[in-house]
Amino acid sequence: MEEDAPTLPLPEPFLQFLEANDLDPSIYTAIDSTPRFIRLKPGFDACVEEVEKEVKCKLEKVQWLQGFYSLPPHVQIAGSRAYQEGKIYGIDASSGAAVMALNVSPGDHVLDLCAAPGAKLCMILDLLGDLGSVTGVDVARHRLAACRTMLQKYALGDRCRLFVADGTTFSVIPVGSRSDCKSLSNS
Repeated sequence: MEEDAPTLPLPEPFLQFLEANDLDPSIYTAIDSTPRFIRLKPGFDACVEEVEKEVKCKLEKVQWLQGFYSLPPHVQIAGSRAYQEGKIYGIDASSGAAVMALNVSPGDHVLDLCAAPGAKLCMILDLLGDLGSVTGVDVARHRLAACRTMLQKYALGDRCRLFVADGTTFSVIPVGSRSDCKSLSNS
């Protein structure tokens, strides 16, 4: 007989909310039930088959989000050659949707508050091309270090500045900025 998946406890008020709205709590408690997502860097669409062979599973294309694929939660990508070469990285679909909602265009200057771990920064830089800039702000120095590592692996150039700061009081203006800067906040 198969064991039940490990679960996480939920606060009683949240359980009451789920029950009142006829929602199944298992979608929030099963540790291994949530799909994970990867994004292929632009220009590397051909490596989908390579990744599928390496991780031994079929990637499911996310139709509404260009370059995104879902994979089962147990699949590890860190050992794949595509990941090690910076062709793919893990990013949640909701983060990708937030970036796409900004309608980023080359030449824009984007502020990302609560920027860690940095996947959105990488995606924004891809959308900016060779023009514009991104400023990443996070209150935790160690989390911002994760951003720096991710940017060094996945983003080219020096168009991203990182600041350890509280986003509620951050006020540095982008270099060469226009007055219509776009903002992305996780708070």
